[in-house]
Amino acid sequence: MTTARQHHTRTARRRRLLAAVALAATTAALATGCSKEPKASPAPSSSSASPSPTADPQAAEKAAVLAAYNGFWSESVKAYAAGSDKDTQLVKFAANKALDEALTDITNLDKAGLAMQGAPGHRAETTSLTMTGERPRATVTDCLDLSTWRTVNRSTGKEEPYPSGQPLHYLAVAEVEQWSGQWMVVTMTPNGDRTC
Repeated sequence: MTTARQHHTRTARRRRLLAAVALAATTAALATGCSKEPKASPAPSSSSASPSPTADPQAAEKAAVLAAYNGFWSESVKAYAAGSDKDTQLVKFAANKALDEALTDITNLDKAGLAMQGAPGHRAETTSLTMTGERPRATVTDCLDLSTWRTVNRSTGKEEPYPSGQPLHYLAVAEVEQWSGQWMVVTMTPNGDRTC
């Protein structure tokens, strides 16, 4: 017989797991067609009378940072749906804390008999880039949208609602570093109190 305390403990654990999954999962939708990548400015016409705006000298690197961020979330979405990173390329796009936390969340989700279906939406941009120092670094700020990413019970297919009070749109900040020429997401920090 389940006591009220056991029920409360299981409910609290499930809420923490769903909140962690929601946070980790939200960024995964970047490569699903919802991504918003910077577009190159059209070449100025020689007959144009107005002066052309100065091009961003870091535009190519900023685009490479976003591509790595998108890759991280594209592979994360696959792993959250399958309950394993086995057939993904997550390690090509994530390292350090970001990789450890994603793998832990994927394992916990699988152990709980849950999976993520669909993909989160986002509006990401490279908000800082430093190419000097020991290792080039960048920051990506993203508005995550959980409304298109559902948690379901693997055995029943029933949708598990997000915890009460879980915002469906909030800011997340990723730190990205360049390792041997490849940009890698190294930390992912959700800011659930900063809606967008």
